[in-house]
Amino acid sequence: MKESLKDISASIKAWHLWTTLGWLELRQRYKRSIVGPFWITLSMAVLIIALGVIYGELFKLEVKEYLPMLAIGLVFWNFISGVINEGCVTFISSASFISQLPTKKFIYIMQMLWRNFMMLCHNIVIVIIVLLLFNVFTIKTFPFFIVGFAIVLANLIWIATLFAIISVRFRDFPQMVMSFMQVVFYITPILFSGTMLAKYSLLLKLNPFAWFIEIIRSPLVGKFPAAYCYYNSIILFVVGVLVTLFVFGKCKDRIAYWV
Repeated sequence: MKESLKDISASIKAWHLWTTLGWLELRQRYKRSIVGPFWITLSMAVLIIALGVIYGELFKLEVKEYLPMLAIGLVFWNFISGVINEGCVTFISSASFISQLPTKKFIYIMQMLWRNFMMLCHNIVIVIIVLLLFNVFTIKTFPFFIVGFAIVLANLIWIATLFAIISVRFRDFPQMVMSFMQVVFYITPILFSGTMLAKYSLLLKLNPFAWFIEIIRSPLVGKFPAAYCYYNSIILFVVGVLVTLFVFGKCKDRIAYWV
């Protein structure tokens, strides 16, 4: 584990490198585009409005109640699923650098995370507009959002790292994760609230992604998240970090050969 911590520490200290690489990669994607990364924001806004009108009518919910819930759920799910799916192929997509340069491996995880965080910052504009428009935001519960987002982000880091290692060794794993995330989307309270699944409350309590959405979304709409979501997410983080540090320490020197 000491070797893993050294790699992670050195990578974090090289923040200027992974922030620059992440920003350049994002700019390259939207080269010669007038709107640039805000195409993501525009497409997300259109999706939220369309689903808000349709599902709001299906669920018989008022727009003021449903649209903020939907906007927050979709924007942060896009971030969560993006980090996990792209995390799987982080080392694979950086094969040319890993095989030729003696860089720390965790730098590529941070680069991917930074790129997705910048995309989240573009999409968060939608959430801010919706919260202000419907006046559901309250400063009283905002600190709980900060804590919740930090816990989710910490979990995403170890998940992306562990999945990146597994994926570089077993190339079918990214496709398995992508299919799994598509299924999880429909059983996680994103398009609906957790109260709508009262009969299946056990399903929510066993779904880590339901915990993540709860501790992020509830504080932004002026509600206090369920305490078990915090406890379970923290326990998951502790166990996940220990497992990831062990695996990373064992495998990080072999990544260059696997890519």
